Amino acid sequence: MNEKLRILWSSTVFALVLVGIAGLSWSAFQENGWVERLLGVVWDAEVRHPLLLVPTIGGALLMAWLFLRGGMARGGKDSMLSHLWVYGLMASGAYFAVKWIFF
Repeated sequence: MNEKLRILWSSTVFALVLVGIAGLSWSAFQENGWVERLLGVVWDAEVRHPLLLVPTIGGALLMAWLFLRGGMARGGKDSMLSHLWVYGLMASGAYFAVKWIFF
């Protein structure tokens, strides 16, 4: 019985993470979605204040470098950051599942 519950929990987590990724992608890339709005804001900021672009790109490059080299992970494989990512994706998956089913 314990093994069946573990398989059920793993399947639920997997499904919620997939729905969360799909929902976030759908929200980001739809017409007037996050990406379109962000690119519009970045374009306006670049035209209005080009010097703001330098620290923004620098910060993005630093975060990418830290992420790719494992500088954001603490404690090896089971870091709190990885748990927060999974829980966040599960929460967004639950949100989008309820939104798509009932609305």
